[in-house]
Amino acid sequence: MKQITVAVQNRVGIIAEITEALARADVNLVAINTERTGETGLVTLSTEESDHDRALHCLVSAGYRAVTDEALLIRLRDEPGALAKVAARFRDAGINIQSLHILDRHEGYATVALNTEDREATAALLSPDELV
Repeated sequence: MKQITVAVQNRVGIIAEITEALARADVNLVAINTERTGETGLVTLSTEESDHDRALHCLVSAGYRAVTDEALLIRLRDEPGALAKVAARFRDAGINIQSLHILDRHEGYATVALNTEDREATAALLSPDELV
């Protein structure tokens, strides 16, 4: 199974909208989990591997901010320079950031989805408090 994480506005009907879009794309969900942080929600869903790419395409095409499980989710202080410090660690270790998405900002922290060329080396550079 693969996972997809979607950052959404926390509002009535959002889960219905996401699951209806996936149903129209003939995606079968294996698992779904939701978390709320203020006005933002994180929806994590699992699909069969054969449905994964179709599900991700469906969600992105519908305008959702969706990332796949290859992305690391990190938690940073929401303050000037916090992301720069983490990016510098990767640069100094010779790790290229391939994509980065700020998914949520709440109560002084930002949740960031990050893809690099070496997931294991990237995770090793992060503290347990930084990994979501």
